[in-house]
This record gives sequence, structure tokens and C-alpha cells, in this order.
Amino acid sequence: FTMLCSFVKHSNRLCVRSFCYSRLSRARVIVPSSSFSSCNVFYNSDASLTVEGSRNLSSRGIFRRFRRFNSSISNPTTSSSNRIMSGSDISSFLEQKRLDINGLNPHNDESIKEFINNYSKGYIEDYQMSAWLMSVCINGCTPEETAAITQAMVESGDVADLTDVQGTSVDKHSTGGVGDKVSIVLAPLVAAAGLVVPMMSGRGLGHTGGTLDKLEAVPGFRVDLNMEEFKDILRSTGVAMVSPAGDMAPVDKRIYALRDVTSTVRSIPLQTSSIMCKKLAENPESLVLDVKFGRGAFNQDKDESIELAKSMVAAGLGSGKPTTAFITRMDEPIGYAVGNWFEIEECIALMSGEADGRSDDLRRLVLAQAGQMIMQGGKAETLREGVELARGLLDGGAAMEKFSSMLSAQGGSLPSPLSSYPSAPHSSAVTAPSSGVVLGIDALAVGLAAVDLGAGRRKVTDDVDYTAGVKVLKKTGDKVARGDVLATVHTSISASAASAAAARVGSAFEIGEEEG
Repeated sequence: FTMLCSFVKHSNRLCVRSFCYSRLSRARVIVPSSSFSSCNVFYNSDASLTVEGSRNLSSRGIFRRFRRFNSSISNPTTSSSNRIMSGSDISSFLEQKRLDINGLNPHNDESIKEFINNYSKGYIEDYQMSAWLMSVCINGCTPEETAAITQAMVESGDVADLTDVQGTSVDKHSTGGVGDKVSIVLAPLVAAAGLVVPMMSGRGLGHTGGTLDKLEAVPGFRVDLNMEEFKDILRSTGVAMVSPAGDMAPVDKRIYALRDVTSTVRSIPLQTSSIMCKKLAENPESLVLDVKFGRGAFNQDKDESIELAKSMVAAGLGSGKPTTAFITRMDEPIGYAVGNWFEIEECIALMSGEADGRSDDLRRLVLAQAGQMIMQGGKAETLREGVELARGLLDGGAAMEKFSSMLSAQGGSLPSPLSSYPSAPHSSAVTAPSSGVVLGIDALAVGLAAVDLGAGRRKVTDDVDYTAGVKVLKKTGDKVARGDVLATVHTSISASAASAAAARVGSAFEIGEEEG
């Protein structure tokens, strides 16, 4: 279930027109302009992707118009609003949002920047910021307000300057899920197409895994690079995957801490600004988003995820970045591996042409998002061409070659053979309680089991066990007999921890009779 959203400026307001989607593996792309056409995207049984009716859905079409729109929007700069707000100024600002129930009296850009700038410098107290956050959560924000909040948070710290890195840069962000290893294949694949991928990623927390934790499972791999090291690797390999360098969007950390204790975490405008300020501080030339919904996603509700996608794309456009978003289902784990080293192994298998059918969903997600990034970067005229280029590079080994170059540049070294990597001392098998067909796998239950095994974190300060995790051996639609192994769990904690996690993973599998 995938949907690609495209947005434009209309009537001096950032907005999105209607778009459609359908079940199974089909998405419809609606571009809101009479000069653009829509297209249908079909995922075929052989994991290939077909795009129909995309004559005008091209880098010369959509993104030429985006660039024309971007030329009227200033790039990230230091805010000129350095005035210290008085007590009455602050009260008036807070009261304006509290009373703005219908969005008819929104903040202007400059007042938002002034408020956040004053907070970042300590002139506004936490209780005053908390009051404003609650008003935003209750009354919402216009797209322009959300874009201004995002931009003000970007300007609170460092913004990457990649002008001395040759090539067109494009980045991707996922809202996270279970077994979400897409970026590990996607980044080197897009770099192999001749684009620059300056990817700054995060660590896992709760049931969602983190790209940095997975990469650090590779012996010697360094993610804490300074900006010059980061840019040197981009110049030499075209791709680097690191933790945020410098002091990027520092005010976001303070605001998020307040959101966490004031029950405003789920506010769409505040989610948008928190996610997008860090991606925009990386300063890529364009951005592709993967917004998850379903049992294993942060935003489980589909409609809520769609609203988040709209808001994030509008914020990207408001900062002058061509931005698109995929809406993807996160009801069951992506691929078969959940856990840091296990996911690296699966990615290597996919890039080496050795993956089996359990990785088909991972392959489809990688190709669709790579095709979009390649088109946005100007290396393909249409989404179809972008996907076909990505497929050829993936199947031809170019992505694996680029991945190896990135590992070497960042100090990593894969064990040879891969099977020589240390294994967890305790494991347990999950067996089918009855014969039938796998009707579904609860991603949340699997993700929480992975945390129990030590593969994830309950709190930010926790360490992770790179050898721990879950291997899913049967996927939705597979026939099973009673006693067949559905999955295996692995941990360094204890045999009893493995048994408890196996029971939890077992409860994630729904087995029933085959329809028809």
C-alpha cells in the first residue's frame, strides 16, 4: 500500500489537492494542476514496478515548476528577528494562538521566528513555551505557520553548506517502523545513479529501529563525523550516512522535551517541525519522505499519517525544497530481519542478488523511492525511468559496490565470510500452532519483542545488542503446517528471555484458513 503525494503552491497558500489511492500494491499519483497528468503505479508479482499515464509526471514537469516556486522563497538564513520580546509582546503572542480556533488570525512568519528565537536564547520561559505548544496542539496551525515554525527551528543552529560538494543532492526520511532498513540500500543505490546523498539519520527508540544502530553493527563503522569529514566522504563516494553533524536545530531538543511532558507529541504541526527542521538543516536540494501508518508505525491511523505527509511536504516547500511523500503501510515487518546485524545481512543479500522472496516488500519500497529520488535529482525524466534505472543498478551490483565504498570511507569492514560475525548465545524457535495460511504478522508485537531481546532501546541511554533480534521465516500469504518454524529469536540476555520473546512473536502471527 503506497501512495505518492505531490504538492504545489496555489492561490498564495501552500496546499494539496485531492489524491486517490487503492488497496493491494497500487498507488495513484495526483498532481494538482491542469498542466500535469496523474499516473497509476502497479507493483507486479515479480517485484517490478509499472507506471502508466505519466507523460507529464517528469523532472522537467513537476520539478521545473517547483524550482520556479522555490526561486521566490529565500533559502535558510539567519533570522533577522533578534529583538528581545517584552512581557506584553509574549502575552499577546500566546493569546493570539489560544483564541485562533478557526485559523482566521494566524501568526505571521516574523512573529513566529521572533518567539522561537527568544526562547532559544532564554528570554522566554519553559512554561510560556508549554502554553503555546498546547494552543498549537488544540487549535492547529496553517501550513504557512507550520513552515515558519520549521524554518525558525532550522535557524536556531547550524545549516550544512554543501555548495562545495559537486553534484545534485537529494535525501530521504522515514518516520520509522519495524525492520525498516530501506535507507541502507536506498542511499548507496541513489548515489550509484550519480546523485549525492547526504543522509543524517537517527537511533532507534522503542519498537522502531534506528539506521545508525544498524550501521554501527558493522565493525569499525563511524557515524560521528564532523562536517568536513562528512563532506570529504560525499566528494569521494557520493554518499555518507552519519549522525547529525554540528549543532543542528538545537531548539528542537528543548521543545521536544516539553512536548513529551505536556502530551503534545502527537500534534501534526509540531511533529512536522520537529522532523523537518533536522532534515532541512542538512540542506539537500530535494527531499523524499516515507510516512508510515499501521500497527508498527508511530502514527498508526492512516488519515493521521496522510495529514502528517501533507504538512511535512508543505513545510519542505515552504523552505524552498522540492518535497514529495510516500504513505506506506507498516502492519508487518519489512523484509524478514528485525535487529541490527540481521538487517545489515538482509540488505547485503538484496544488493548482492541473493535475497529470497521474503525481501520482496523491501525491494519494492527501495525501487519506488529510489526512482522518485532519481527523478527529483534530474537523472531521469519520469518515475518509470527512475525505477528502471534503479532496478538496473541494484541488479547489476552497483549499489553493493557503492555501499562497500561508503563502509570503507567511514571505517567499516565487513567480516569475511559474513557468517563469521558473532552470534547471540541464546535462541528460540517460534512454531506454528496449527496448519493454514499466515494471514498477518503484528509489526508492533515483533518490534517490542526485539526490544525485549536487546536489539532496541526503552530509553535513550540504553545500549543495544547488535547480535539480537528476530528472523521472520514465514510471511503473510505463506502456507504453513502445524509445527513449522515461523520465526527465530536471538539474544545475549538469557534463555528465559529468548523463550519469553518467542512467545510474544508467536502471538504476532495470525494463522487461518486459506480464502477461496
